[in-house]
Amino acid sequence: MPECSAPDGQVFVLEAQSVPSATRLPCVAELPAGWQFGGSLIKDTETTLWLDNDRAGIHALQVTMSASCDTGSAVQVPPAADEVGMRVFEEPESLNPYTGSRYLVFDGGCITHEYTFAQDTEPTLVIEADLAVSTLARSDIVAQVQDSLGLTLCGAGAPACVG
Repeated sequence: MPECSAPDGQVFVLEAQSVPSATRLPCVAELPAGWQFGGSLIKDTETTLWLDNDRAGIHALQVTMSASCDTGSAVQVPPAADEVGMRVFEEPESLNPYTGSRYLVFDGGCITHEYTFAQDTEPTLVIEADLAVSTLARSDIVAQVQDSLGLTLCGAGAPACVG
């Protein structure tokens, strides 16, 4: 699990390598009661993690980091405290079951939150879901790799990646 409070795992190196242009990386902040880490998938061009909830269901929140995103008809909203410096867009689609998206757009990337709640789940669980995830500065991971391993992690905040 990519924990914001313990950013020393290899998972963050893999996240950083999956989208070298991204200046922010998704992480799990603190799981409110009823939420649990469901899993993650890191590919060449994106990183995805998801959270399950005892009321909203399996895969209730999916978080995907990519180099860019289409915010479509989403509306720009003020950023939360941990989103300062990013452009934030929201696009609710349905209230029952609650489905919708939140886009965090920043230099070199985008993190998309996709909410897919079970039927008859309170839409206010979005607040809990948003508290459960946050981001880390990629530069922190670049510095950590340099300090602890003596290696250079290429991409944003470091030398350009070759190939």
